[in-house]
Amino acid sequence: MITRQPDGIEGLPAASSTGHSEIHQLKLAKLAIVAGTAAMLVGFYIGTKHFFSIESSATEQLRVYHLDIGETCLREPPHIFEAREGDRIVLTVTSLYSGKLYVHGLEEETNVIPGAETAFRFTAAHAGRYYLHLHGEDEDHAHAELAVLEVAPR
Repeated sequence: MITRQPDGIEGLPAASSTGHSEIHQLKLAKLAIVAGTAAMLVGFYIGTKHFFSIESSATEQLRVYHLDIGETCLREPPHIFEAREGDRIVLTVTSLYSGKLYVHGLEEETNVIPGAETAFRFTAAHAGRYYLHLHGEDEDHAHAELAVLEVAPR
């Protein structure tokens, strides 16, 4: 005997649309779980890398350097001082020459007196590379490059 089945053709069994739908929903659920887990792991990685980094959690530091301006200082390659953005810099300067010690780019300067020790204090406000020059009072040392301050971003 042939009976009529709902949503089917006479004589053929009805296709189970709920079976395929359930399988499709399970696949989507698994895909959503995998995508959510991956997103959480990436977020944890980025957060951990940023928040537990020594460099990112370090506050501004006091950096103390010494610069002796003499004949050898003027003939050698410039000294390189390193700092991070926001660090306070104290540069203790002794010199054979008078003039102004100037930090190009940060626009900081101080007077230098021969034979005296001068403490030059300023903040490395911005990341970049800054040149320290002696703007001397005599022709031989009118614009001598002494050092480079490399300020890394925080």
